[in-house]
Amino acid sequence: MKKMLLFALVTMAFLSTGCKHRIGQAPNEVLQTFATMFPGATDVEWSRQISAFTADFYHDQHEKNAQFDSTGTLLRTRTGMSIYEVPAPVMETARKYSNRKIDNVYLFERSNGAIAYYMVEYRQETLFSTTQINILADGTILSAL
Repeated sequence: MKKMLLFALVTMAFLSTGCKHRIGQAPNEVLQTFATMFPGATDVEWSRQISAFTADFYHDQHEKNAQFDSTGTLLRTRTGMSIYEVPAPVMETARKYSNRKIDNVYLFERSNGAIAYYMVEYRQETLFSTTQINILADGTILSAL
């Protein structure tokens, strides 16, 4: 009986951890790169995924997310943006794509600083419906979900 209980507890603990784990701090290499790239960042929260460390934070009046590998190399960033900061071609495409109200816009950038795409999320009509579209800076649609 004790073995079954122990097995059940270990199984529940394993299943409840998921793929993303909140951690107190990242390795020193990651912290050094982060401090150099985002001086003055506030409200930093670290999590670890399978092969990357992710920081959620505020920097330059934006909500941001940056992902690093274990050596401290920046992989990508995500920046929350106001619709007034988004390039006109992106907003034109977003408005043509759906007549629903735009809820969030995020700028995703690659590690070399090049703009990868803008992700536009539309207000949900129901609890389980989410619509988003990924758009290049020139207004070209990459994908829609």
